[in-house]
Amino acid sequence: MIEKTSRFGKLAKKIRFLRDNLYGKKIMELEKRLARQEELLNMIVSDESVLWLYQNKEERMDATKHCFDEKRRQFHLQRYKFACSRVNGKVVADIACGTGYGSRLLMEEGRAKSVTGIDIDEDAIKYAGRKHKVDGVTFKAASADRTDEASGFYDVVISFETIEHVPDDCAMLVEFARILKPGGLLVCSTPNSWPVDISQHHLRTYDMNAISNVLDSKFVVEKFYNQNSGSDFIYNHNQPAGIVETDKSNYKNAECYIVVCRRK
Repeated sequence: MIEKTSRFGKLAKKIRFLRDNLYGKKIMELEKRLARQEELLNMIVSDESVLWLYQNKEERMDATKHCFDEKRRQFHLQRYKFACSRVNGKVVADIACGTGYGSRLLMEEGRAKSVTGIDIDEDAIKYAGRKHKVDGVTFKAASADRTDEASGFYDVVISFETIEHVPDDCAMLVEFARILKPGGLLVCSTPNSWPVDISQHHLRTYDMNAISNVLDSKFVVEKFYNQNSGSDFIYNHNQPAGIVETDKSNYKNAECYIVVCRRK
């Protein structure tokens, strides 16, 4: 009888431990979500432009704001930090710059000579001008395939998660090549084989071969890199967060590809 009571006591203790830990994790997650919502609410109260950001959060984000999901936020920031090592002293175009946080990062951390942030969304450009306009950074509303920038003006074009959105990917690359100096650098990214139907704004999908083929018309690819978010998203392929060089053993595991290439 004493032995059975002891067993039941240990079992009850184990159940309490599991309950407390399981609920504890859920409570911690809820607290984090609540903190993000409180931060966003405070931002909206103090600055009505943030209301636009919240209303368009599925398509637009400002990765410098902690109210967004942390893994998603870092996923976007890490691309720009990757690009920062390639823009020191360069004249840079950040095409499809969105809310402009990346353009500012390229200037402040990348130490670019100048950065022009270009996006087709006038509201995004207005937000960028209010929130991320610093010395050396300018913003303008224009489409990626018709920037109205001078030919051969830029040393570097940065364009993340753009090519899968535009109606004519070849026309966009022709424009990138036109505004770049001969031998100028293009750093771009695209999701790896995400089905079009999981994102309402994607017009096509690319694997490694497809993005290589379309770039080949105007650019020489130097290197591919895998980028993964470390999230539970199925197309993260259970990979840790980070950016690593792509090779034959890991190319299928990329959530997104970052491609570094030169104008022919």
